[in-house]
Amino acid sequence: MWKPPQRIKHVPHGGRWPSAEEAAAARLFQPLSVGRLSLTGRTWVPAMVPWRATEDGLVTDDNIDWYRRFAEGRPAAVVVEATGIRDIPSGPLLRIGDDRFIPRLRELTAAVREASDGETRLFIQLIDFLNIRRRPEPEKYFDRFLAITDRHRSA
Repeated sequence: MWKPPQRIKHVPHGGRWPSAEEAAAARLFQPLSVGRLSLTGRTWVPAMVPWRATEDGLVTDDNIDWYRRFAEGRPAAVVVEATGIRDIPSGPLLRIGDDRFIPRLRELTAAVREASDGETRLFIQLIDFLNIRRRPEPEKYFDRFLAITDRHRSA
């Protein structure tokens, strides 16, 4: 792994740190409501792809443990990884395109609810694998998508 030739240490800002009460009152930890959705705070864990599902797209115990660990920190929301909506092979990525996936997804939801004492909401990032395209050949891309205009020529 590459390392910089010299290590640069940064000194923390010498300002005043908030008290526990001040931090708890910060906007970051205040409830958030949008329409019918209510969250206990404004902290989120974004979608990541841990490659822990089965080759058939089913939730594994490793998936459940992965999300349980995040939920123990009680973020307001966790976004479940990119989950395929079609019933086609996708490797070790979650899928939701058939009812057979629902029981294990329910177990994942229950584990998060239990670990966070119900404070963490789950969102699922959906992906349509049919819309993933390989990069086209440069000539095809430029012929189809790049239209040179007078504005380009004058730049």
